[in-house]
Amino acid sequence: MRFKILLFFFIASFSAQSRAGNPTGYLNFATFSTPEGRNYFETYLNIVGSTMHFVKNSNNKFEAKAHITISFRMGDSIVASANFNLHSPEVTDTINKPDFIDVHRFWLKKGNYTLAFTLDDVNDLSHKMISGKQPVHTGYSTDSVTISDAEFLSTYTASNNPGPYNKCGYNMIPYVFQNYPVEMKKLSFYCEIYNVQKFSGPHDKVLVKYSIEDGGNNYLDLTNNFVSSVTLDADTIIPFLAQIPIDKLSTGNYTLSISVIDKNYHTLAKRNFAFSRDNPNVKANHIPKGFAPYFANRDTLAECIRCLGPISTRLEHAVISSDSLSWINITELKRFFYYFWVTRDSVYPLAAWLSYLDKVIAVNHSFNVPNIKGYQTDRGRVYLQYGAPNQRIASSMNPSSRPWEIWEYYKLPNGEVDRKFLFYNTDLVTNNYTLLHSTATGELHNPQWQTMLFSVEGVPGSVDQQTIQQDMGEDVIDEFNNPH
Repeated sequence: MRFKILLFFFIASFSAQSRAGNPTGYLNFATFSTPEGRNYFETYLNIVGSTMHFVKNSNNKFEAKAHITISFRMGDSIVASANFNLHSPEVTDTINKPDFIDVHRFWLKKGNYTLAFTLDDVNDLSHKMISGKQPVHTGYSTDSVTISDAEFLSTYTASNNPGPYNKCGYNMIPYVFQNYPVEMKKLSFYCEIYNVQKFSGPHDKVLVKYSIEDGGNNYLDLTNNFVSSVTLDADTIIPFLAQIPIDKLSTGNYTLSISVIDKNYHTLAKRNFAFSRDNPNVKANHIPKGFAPYFANRDTLAECIRCLGPISTRLEHAVISSDSLSWINITELKRFFYYFWVTRDSVYPLAAWLSYLDKVIAVNHSFNVPNIKGYQTDRGRVYLQYGAPNQRIASSMNPSSRPWEIWEYYKLPNGEVDRKFLFYNTDLVTNNYTLLHSTATGELHNPQWQTMLFSVEGVPGSVDQQTIQQDMGEDVIDEFNNPH
């Protein structure tokens, strides 16, 4: 994980340390595994040059030197350690003291450890050392698809030169800070995905989605859609190197979300990594606070989106389907829901949603059946899509036909006039009336509706028969053809 070793210690005491001349450093880490099942732990250290003493060296240039110790303790035993001097770049003067970085790799068995760290400025005769400890863990499950920690990067370049910065044919320079200032235009990262091949076919592929999500702001930032994906071959270990432009990402707290999705749109693994952004050049476009109760959690938001089905377009249905709602990240779902209403009322989107929600509540009360919400029934869908009918005729006790309802609309929203819908109840037990026939364009047009309505099984007696002779006391055909 992307932890800040000593981060809280530093935040609380950096100013005092700087005034006292103490050295300052930031330490992050990530853990990975090899195809052979070995685990390694990488530390990423950034020494703040302005807090170090630069002195002339044998090349008559100025240089800083930090003495670093890193150790891993399990119980009372130190199982791995490093003790070394880290040199800064050489400079001709001390006006601008550059930061300098280090990457170390430690091979550790799967388990829990205590990481200890010290930093000493070798050129400072007072030797005001800083130190800290952090519990850490190495190793990943072999019984599921998992995603490694993410190494955040300042830059990466293709290179086959071996060294501490090289992985998978790239030189990767770590970025150890929590915040991305305005000067940073991209968020780059490296991670690994494990065990996909164990849970897929020999030639299967997986979708890797990576996106920036809301990280706890009071309002969701809608400046842009920070979502990308790539399809990769299933393998035991999948190295994954990517970047997301953040030049249009406004100031706020966010998470980098990485998901692995199979061919059936099931999420196999997901991890989030927190970061913050400082970008005064971009004005955030926020969702109005009134939408917040409907974003309380994923289940609430998903239900709000499902009930939009009756009034959604064909493209919007792709998101509203159950499969999509199960794997699309929550930031995308919030954005979809908000823009759904912005496209319908750009001035008062919240009012438009609340007005529709009142109708959903009404149909849920009137048309719900066991295990089916009212808006999911045919009558609920028609009511939400077209509004309340101008005429509604119902008959539940008939000599020979099933219970039925006829809804007549004098004019539909699309301009069609005198359109009718016939619903009937096939189980005679619940309140579930299904659409049998309609004269509206795009709706079910069933030439055999008469025979199906009067059939005991609710199906036509003959594929050719379309009309019947009504029994005494039946008037459904007359009501449909000539409603009063």
